Parts: sequence; structure tokens; C-alpha cells
Amino acid sequence: MRILSCYIAGFGKLVNKRIELKDLTVIKQDNGWGKTTFADFIRCMFFGLDGGRKKEIAENDRAHYRPWSGGTFGGALTFEYNEKIYRVERTFGQTPAQDFARVLDGNQMLCYEFGEKAERLGEILFGMDGDSYRRSVYVPQGEIETGELPDGIKAKLLSLLSANGENGGSRALERLDAADKALRAKRKPAKGKLDEIDERLMEILRLKAEKEGYALSAKAAWEDVERASLAISDAEENIKRLTKEIEQEQKRETLETNRRVYEELKSQYDYANKELARLKLFFGDNNPASVNTDGLQAAVDEFYALKTQVDASAEGLARVQAQKAEREMLLAQITAKEQVVKTYEELLQKRDTQGAGTRRKEKGKKIYPPHRKSTKWILLISLTLAFLGAAFIATKWQLGAALLGVGGLGLIAMFFRTLPKREKVVSNEPTVSQADYEKYEPLYRDALGELQALQEKLAAYPQESVLDEGQTQKVARMQALEKGIREFLSYFRFDEIYDYRAALESLKRGVEDYKKHSETVQAYAEKAQALSFDDRDLPAYAQDIEVLKAKLEEKTAQKEENLALRSRKLTEAENAEERADASALLGEEERLTEEKTRLEKRHLAIVRAKEILRRAQENLASRYLNGVESGCKRYLTELNVAMATRFAADGRVRVEENGLQRELEYYSVGSKELVDFCMRIALADALFEKDKPTLILDDPFVNFDDEKTERAKAFVKKLSQKYQIVYLTCKTERAF
Repeated sequence: MRILSCYIAGFGKLVNKRIELKDLTVIKQDNGWGKTTFADFIRCMFFGLDGGRKKEIAENDRAHYRPWSGGTFGGALTFEYNEKIYRVERTFGQTPAQDFARVLDGNQMLCYEFGEKAERLGEILFGMDGDSYRRSVYVPQGEIETGELPDGIKAKLLSLLSANGENGGSRALERLDAADKALRAKRKPAKGKLDEIDERLMEILRLKAEKEGYALSAKAAWEDVERASLAISDAEENIKRLTKEIEQEQKRETLETNRRVYEELKSQYDYANKELARLKLFFGDNNPASVNTDGLQAAVDEFYALKTQVDASAEGLARVQAQKAEREMLLAQITAKEQVVKTYEELLQKRDTQGAGTRRKEKGKKIYPPHRKSTKWILLISLTLAFLGAAFIATKWQLGAALLGVGGLGLIAMFFRTLPKREKVVSNEPTVSQADYEKYEPLYRDALGELQALQEKLAAYPQESVLDEGQTQKVARMQALEKGIREFLSYFRFDEIYDYRAALESLKRGVEDYKKHSETVQAYAEKAQALSFDDRDLPAYAQDIEVLKAKLEEKTAQKEENLALRSRKLTEAENAEERADASALLGEEERLTEEKTRLEKRHLAIVRAKEILRRAQENLASRYLNGVESGCKRYLTELNVAMATRFAADGRVRVEENGLQRELEYYSVGSKELVDFCMRIALADALFEKDKPTLILDDPFVNFDDEKTERAKAFVKKLSQKYQIVYLTCKTERAF
């Protein structure tokens, strides 16, 4: 078997690396390059990875060799076997269940000669398991020692010594071991048939003791059931007596309560009759149930809504009238000033046209002032204000008094305005003197200045407003509503009415009270009938009912507790009696005891047969160790090492010196590793007589001195003529 090439997709720190292998491939790289990683990659391509359950990273290859930079974990290896080319591809996951492996032949077709998923690849190629491979042709750094040969190597050596490569003794020993383990397992938690019988017999012994305990428990439980039944009977008698006494006391309390309730009902009945008499006097001939309070409610609501609107309009009207009165005063002042201006201008004209004639005085006469346009409006407004003042004097006396005062002042002013005035009439002759002119001149200048100011002030006042035409209709509607409300309320005996809302509420309360008191009087007879009680069967003495209830509660709790106890104990007794039945266990114990006796005889025969066969195999093993021992001595001679080596039956090497045999541990590390290396090569010669495997040597001479290193290098070169060798080192002096 030869390895042709390796492709590492990702394994430890080695990523996307391809390596071609020759008969002797020497890889000399510094520490940290990944030489040991490469050696382990080759091993894992043949045997896969373990389960990865070990906690230590150094012992857990699945965790240790996961690619540092991520990516694919695995690769491929091309090898030659039986003159055919094959390629194995593997990728590894978190667990073995996630692993993928396949083998392709030279035509890149799937090959199932090594198992469906290449699970038997290493076993078929090397005839051994992974541990045996690691202890023979794969030499890790610092682990050259073979130690005690593993079972895989022993089995293969024995098969080589047996006829046709078969080891009948091993198969027989395996069958005996299997039969032995089937009866007595060597490791827990596995169990043999005798182990199971022993466990079951111990379990039966324990169960028998339990059943005896169950029998005692059943007896005690039945006694508890009897005691609980007696306690329940006693509690039931006490409960019956206390219940009767409580009923009697409740009757007594009911009688007293009924009496108190009757007195309270009688008081309510008398009060209701008194109130009904008062309400009948209030309602008179009217039936309270037929009083239309809803219609009265609508009328009152509309009345007060209109009243609010009329009051708001009256206040606005008063403000407008006051403004009009002030405007009239301004107009009067303007007229007076205009008259002064006119008089002065007439004097100027007369002075200019004055002749020589003399003045002629005429007798004065009465002159009535001409009617002005605003006179009728002032009169109408004054009368309206006086009327509104008289209307509001009863409800809003301040507003009413103000409106009445303004209206009165307006009427007085109109009276004096309409009186006739006497004026002097002079002749048409111009009789203006210099003194009259000088008298009116300053008045004229003042009148001109004041006239302009008065006209500007007059322009700032708002124009005259016209009364709201709907105001009169609202007042008329309000008066009609008030008349209707008063007429409706006149059927009832109210005091002087000022607030219709209060009267409405009083009327509503009267209707509700009438209904309530009528119902009280009607229900009195029925309730009084229900309160009747016969106390002739009550005992003469009275007891505290709370004490009786406490005793009843206590007895009831005792009864419930004993009922639960009896039920629980009854179940315990029945279960304990059922579990106390040991008849089935006794029958099973007898049967198992007989079976154990029979199997122990068989087991003794198997143990004796194994011992005889093992001694025979040890004798046979010494035969193949002779070949390994002679090969190791030959290789030590080639390396110029004078050490007499001997091999025990387990494959461990000892050194004979001065007639005594010593363990290799007594010698230096270099000497010990040299012997172990020769032992490995001799073992490989014995294991692989025909199809030689590839030797993986991971810096095996690290502890050799210079002389031994040179001899070992020469030995490896010579050895490469027989084996394909992959040699890894970090030192130039140990390289080729």
C-alpha cells in the first residue's frame, strides 16, 4: 500500500494544501508549521476521528484539529492498493453523525469495498484498528514506545501464525469470553445472566422484607380504620344534638328579630300614613299618579330660556338708549353753536346794509318751536324703557330701576321741549350797533372751535339702532307661559311662588313620596304576616348560639378529619394487604435459585476452558515474539548498538545485562527510544510480510545524540528501499 498524494482542505492550521509523496518524503519545517498535524491528517483519513467527548483539547482530535480559520474540516488522500488507485474523501462535523466519507476508484466511481461510508478503510488496508495502527507503523513524536501490545496487534500476529491466516484459538477464546460475559459481565453497567439473577434474588429478598412490613402496616391500618369509625359515630351524635340546639336558638333569635323588625315596620307604616295625609292635603282632588310633571318641566324650561334671552336684550337696549340720549344732547349743543354762528353772520350783514332810519320795536309774541324729526323717536324710546323698567322691577330691581329712570328722564325732557317760547320781534330795519358787533364777535370765534369738536364727537357715536322685532313676541310668549305655569300650580297648595323650578322639584318630590309611602302602606300587611312566629316549642332557657356554632364546627371538623383518615387508612390497609401477598415472590425465588445453580455450573466450566485456552495461546504467542525479537536484535546490530534484548509474552522489551533482565526505564531516553524504534520496525516486518504500509515518522530521533542520529538517518534511507516513508523534522541535522 502506497500513499500518492494528500489534499488538506482544512485540518488544524493547514488549509488548502496539496502534498505529493515519494518513496522517501522528507518534510523539514520549523516548529509550528504543522508537521504533527499533517501526520495525524494521514491517520484520520484512514481511520476517521473519535467522538470528541474528551474535555482536554490535546486529547480531543475533533476539537484540536478543527480549522482555525473556519471553512471545510477535512480533505482527501490518494493511495495505491492491490495495484489499483483509490481516493478517500472525508469531512468532519461536530459529532461523528455529521461526518461524511466516501472512497472513489480510478474511474472516480463510488467504491464500496471498504464499507458504505469508508468506515472499514483502515481495518481492511492494515488489518488492525486505529489504536494498533498508532502503536505500530505510525510513530508520533515523543511516543515511540510500543509498550504492551494491544489486542489488535496480538490478534493479527496470531492469525499470521495460524493456518491460512486464521486463528481458531482466538475465535474460540472470543466465543468463550462472550459466553462468560453473557453470564458474568466484567464491566458495569453491563450485566450477565447470573448478574441479573443475583440482582433479582436480592430484589426478591428486599421485596419479601417489604411485604412483611406491608402485613404489619395493613394490621395497623385496620386498627386505625376501626378507631376512626368510632370517632365518626361519636361526632355524628354530637353534630345531631348541636344542630337541634342551634335551630332552637335560631328560632328564638328569629322571634326577637321579627319583633324588632315589626316595630320598625310599624313605625314606618305610621310615618307613611302621616306623610300620605300631608300629601293628599297638598294635592287636593288631584291624583298624584296622573300629574303631568313632564309637561310642566317643558313649560318651565322654555319660560326660563326666553327670560334669559329677554333679559339679555333689555340690557343691550338700555345701553343703546343711553347712547342715543347722549347723541341727542350733542345734537342740541351743535344746534346752539350753529345758531350763534348764524346770528353773528346776520349781524355782519345788517351792519353792512344799515341805513339812516331808526329802529322800530314791535310787541313780542309767542312762537312755538317747529317739530323736529327725532322728537317722535325720543318719545317712543322713553316709553319703551319706562315699560321694561316696570316689567323687570320685580325680578331684577336694579336693571328695572335704571331703565325706569332713563325712560322718566326722557319723558321730562320731551315735556319741556314742546313748551312755547316768547321771542322779541324787531323790525326789518337794520339797527346793529358797534357794541352788538363787539359783543357777538368773541362768541362767534368760540362757537366755531367748539362746533368742529362737537361734530367730530357726534361722528364717533354709532348710528341709531332699531328695536328687535322678535323681542315683543318673546315677551308675549314668556307672559303666556308664566300664566299657564301659575294656573297649573294653582291646583296645588303652594306658598307664594317666585321660583318655578323649585316649585317643579317640590311637585316631583311630592309625586315620588306619594308613590313610595303608598307602597310602604301596601307592603306593611304582607310583611307583618310573614313575621308571625310560634314560640311554644322553645325551651325556657337560652344558650349562646355562637358557642353552639363553635362546638358544631369543631365536631364537624373532627368528623371530616376522621372520614378522611378512615378513607386513607382503608386504602392503605387494602393496598398493604395486596402488597403483603408474597406467594408470587416465593415461586419466582425458587425458580431463580434453581436457574442460578445450573448457570453457575456452566460458568465454572467456561472459566476453566478459558484458562486452558489462554495458556495455550500464550505458548503460541511466544512463537511470533521470537521473530520480532530476532528482527529487533538485527536492526540494533545494524545501528551498532550492543544491547541484548528479550521480549515477554505481552510484547514488552527488557534488556539482559550480566545475567539479569532490566526494564527499559532504567536506561537513557535516547537508548530507550532507539530500542523502541527497532522494535517498531521489527514489529512492522512481522505484521506486514507482503503488502508493506507507509511508515509515518514524526521526528522520532529528537532525543538522539549526533552519532546515533547519523546512524538512524542512514538506517531510514536503507529502510526506504522496503517501505514508503514520510519523515518529518524541524532540525537540519536530522534532515536528509
